[in-house]
Amino acid sequence: MALQQQRGSPTTRSSVGSVTTLSNLLRMLYSRAGDYPRGQPHLDAESFSPNTPEGACPRCHGLGWIHEVTEASMVPEPSKTIRERAIAAWPTAWGGQNLRDILISLGIDVDTPWRNLPKEVRNWILFTDEQPQVPVYPGWSHDEIQRAIRRKVEPAYMGTFSSAKRHVTHSYATTQSAMMKKRAARFMIGRACPVCHGKRLRPEALSVRFEGLDIAEMGRLPMARFSKIFAPYAEAKAGKLKALRKTHPEKALVVERIAGDLCRRLSVLLDLGLGYLTLERSTPTLSPGELQRLRLATQVVSNLFGVVYVMDEPSAGLHPADTEALLRALDGLKAVGNSLFVVEHEMDVVRRADWIVDVGPAAGEHGGEILYSGPIEGLRSVEASETRRHLFAEGAACRAGCVHRRGGFGWKG
Repeated sequence: MALQQQRGSPTTRSSVGSVTTLSNLLRMLYSRAGDYPRGQPHLDAESFSPNTPEGACPRCHGLGWIHEVTEASMVPEPSKTIRERAIAAWPTAWGGQNLRDILISLGIDVDTPWRNLPKEVRNWILFTDEQPQVPVYPGWSHDEIQRAIRRKVEPAYMGTFSSAKRHVTHSYATTQSAMMKKRAARFMIGRACPVCHGKRLRPEALSVRFEGLDIAEMGRLPMARFSKIFAPYAEAKAGKLKALRKTHPEKALVVERIAGDLCRRLSVLLDLGLGYLTLERSTPTLSPGELQRLRLATQVVSNLFGVVYVMDEPSAGLHPADTEALLRALDGLKAVGNSLFVVEHEMDVVRRADWIVDVGPAAGEHGGEILYSGPIEGLRSVEASETRRHLFAEGAACRAGCVHRRGGFGWKG
């Protein structure tokens, strides 16, 4: 199993909570042990997920944000005329010219500055859902077109009108072109969803609380704070848990077991120095090192065995004070019967290896040779190895020199 630093395909729906599966436990807790308003039906766990039809806010579809278009966003220079491309949101090539020709056929003055057109005309051009079909006579003047329509002169073609809003939103939603999507986004304004206020869920789910917080508010807490909330329940010390045992013993058991599992998973994440992250933090905003350590923590609590793990610099971005926690996590994977192959430059981590492969002697075209492969002590006699100097120096800890080549090492269970 490769625990890489790469993110794969980034998506805002992937979060710290989904990568670590903590969100699954939290949804189950709110579903089965949350405080429901009087008279509200029970909700399944799926109803607490913004990524399901049952849970997603119907206004923003579980994104927490809506994108709108306004007159100002689509017509940035109202002193221009329609013929001068005042409606910047329309296509720039033939499509834009086609729409301008259609407006002429509809009797709209395309040579008056946009700001001087009647408000109702401007609103119709930008926001109407109507799509009238009209005859198009490219290059003809307004008066010539009106005479041609009255005389039923055959047009060059029949054109279908599309408002600026419809063009922008349709392009953004359906285009396969990243460039066209980026262009459409220029004319859209994002803001927090007015229905869920950025919390991404339906009102029914947000009305359920635990410790006075709805599930979105809980997901916005740093994991270090999150852990403190659930520790008393996991240790069966919470006064509310004792009271709950008397009135709803089954509910109390659910809280105790889920809290125990949450705290077990959180302890590894906190050990790896990730306690400042929130469950709702989207993975595209994480550094490669943070993401890899999240994946590592998930594997530590998975109880898998007989797996070969391949890791790319798991110490990347980790404060030296947290290195020991990383080593405990790696040792934990080894102890249950897994093997680890790690590409690493941090000497404190390298020293823990059972077997080391040193590649050098330098970087790029000056490297690429396997200088040594074997137990770590054997590297001491390899004169050509730059790693040897840092690994066996008095009080050594590589902080700079060892980045000049890549080394591999491993634990074998």
